[in-house]
Amino acid sequence: MARNLLVFLALVLGLFCHVAVSDHMVQAPRYTVNLDISPEARWNDLLHHWNLTEYRARITKAIEQYVPAAAWDIIGDLVSMLDQYLPAPYAQEIQGIAKTVGLEVGQITALNILYDVSAFCTSIVAQDSNGTIWHARNLDYELGDILRNITVIVDFQVRGKTVYTTTSYAGHVGAFTGQKPHAFTVTINERDQGNIADNIMELLNALVLKKSAFVSFMLRDALSNDATYQEALNRLITKEEIAPVYYTIAGIRPDEGAVITRDHAKALDVWMLDEPNGRWYLLETNYDHWEPPPKDDDRRDPGNKAMLAVGQDDINDKTLMKVLSVKPVLNGHTTYTTIMSAAQPDVFNTHTRFIDSNE
Repeated sequence: MARNLLVFLALVLGLFCHVAVSDHMVQAPRYTVNLDISPEARWNDLLHHWNLTEYRARITKAIEQYVPAAAWDIIGDLVSMLDQYLPAPYAQEIQGIAKTVGLEVGQITALNILYDVSAFCTSIVAQDSNGTIWHARNLDYELGDILRNITVIVDFQVRGKTVYTTTSYAGHVGAFTGQKPHAFTVTINERDQGNIADNIMELLNALVLKKSAFVSFMLRDALSNDATYQEALNRLITKEEIAPVYYTIAGIRPDEGAVITRDHAKALDVWMLDEPNGRWYLLETNYDHWEPPPKDDDRRDPGNKAMLAVGQDDINDKTLMKVLSVKPVLNGHTTYTTIMSAAQPDVFNTHTRFIDSNE
């Protein structure tokens, strides 16, 4: 895996470090982003909840340590015409964040593309015996003790009404985890394929030739623009993107649930709920579901065992939290757990997970 980039991401995002408490959960803070105001200004209130001096210091240190000068020269050239290379509203939001925190636009651009390189996750979509669809996920990063402290729930609102909700890290304008009320929920899992050089080339291709999209931006596009589960499913299957990825998506009706296995250009597999034939849940980590997981990172088998122990009759928000608390599904890199159900939007909640780093 791209260890240096993972370390860089963690350092970029890290603002405050706390000592991790074994198996301790903390409610993630919740903020509103007003989509009625200009993209350049809409993140200001959220960002001012953090110490911006510390924010700048962390990013500067990360850049000096992990980003080669040649890479920043290229980023600088691209940033000079950012509006042409990143779709609206992302370029404008990045520019606004950079101005608010007092950093270069290129630095915030790097922050916003790093997820498309690497992350570790577990996502579950399940249908209970009443036909209700549930969706839950853990998001794992190395140096998670830093990232936990800037995990946020963001309600994106139009005219005072929440149109979609995400869980993210402060300063990131894409989405890793999201819900469109009464329509669908969706999460991203990194797919353990490719290498750094390939991902960089795809990234440059996306920026310069506009042939593909950042996966975290595509997820937010779905939340912003797609009215139904089927519309979002079609988008995530067909649109070209940068990084190999798994999308887990859930709707509001029985059997509306799927895991989409993607390479850069297309969907390789769409694995769907099929409750009448016994497939009442899907569990995805970071490996193709038709292949055995590696022995040194097998979160799938313990997760499946926990799901079967709970059973379809008893699946709900509380039991899914228990499943995602089973080790090694929950591990020293887990930053947060989100539970959601698009048919019951008020269920959406995220807890930051503090675990012994040796777990």
